[in-house]
Amino acid sequence: MSDSLKQYVQQITQLPTIPVVAQEILRLVHDELTTVDRLENIIENDPPITAKILHVANSAFFGYKTPTQTIKNAILRIGFNNVRDIAVGVSLMTVFEERETGVSALDYQRIFNHSVTVGAVAQLISKDLKMKFTQEIFMNGILHDLGYLVLNKYFPDIYMQVLDLFEKEQHLFQSEKAVFNFTHAEIGAWLAEKWKLPESIIDTVLYHHNPSSAKKNLKRVAVIHIADYVVSKGVFSVTKTNPDYPMDPFSLEALEISEDYIREVEGKISTGEVF
Repeated sequence: MSDSLKQYVQQITQLPTIPVVAQEILRLVHDELTTVDRLENIIENDPPITAKILHVANSAFFGYKTPTQTIKNAILRIGFNNVRDIAVGVSLMTVFEERETGVSALDYQRIFNHSVTVGAVAQLISKDLKMKFTQEIFMNGILHDLGYLVLNKYFPDIYMQVLDLFEKEQHLFQSEKAVFNFTHAEIGAWLAEKWKLPESIIDTVLYHHNPSSAKKNLKRVAVIHIADYVVSKGVFSVTKTNPDYPMDPFSLEALEISEDYIREVEGKISTGEVF
């Protein structure tokens, strides 16, 4: 952890605790005897979270015209693992949801929509490439930008300086470095560690802009990097304009893909084939 990051996180005196729903569902990840009923019961104990999960499950991402009204039906439609991962991601992101008062530099709903879209595109890519972690990658996508939520909640005034610099001359990642001397990826990984999230999530949060620096979970990080790179160029960007993230060529090598494949994914998104 850099000295600058230490100085900022020490100012966060009331860090949100990981929601009970997320804690209970994360325990299920390692329980081979987990049932649909068990997952359903955990989720439905939190009605606001239930509503958000159903909203995502009924989105165009999953291609169903008739909306589902229950968690059990959502599980049957889009799969146990998808619902589980959406539930964890949504519950963790909800603790940063904007209230009616307070300063905000970034639009929470825009971050949320971006994160869910990255999860969906990452799952598409991992399916195409027949990755072993296809059923788990959605959670990595949803949580990869935790750092934006932390900076937006605790340091919105300073993040406005980042956005001002971004509009003038640099891409968003460089602007964060210039103002904070660290990035949303680093503070997001700090939070993921504090919350004791799985190692694969910590790695994708920390390295999703530079997978060549990752020592573990290389392919998973590379998938999230490509998904984030592609999604950020379109309407589901975190910012109103393209944050102009650079692509790490290592991700192409790690996944054994070409830039032609990336253009193919971009085409699927633009024509609605992904969603």
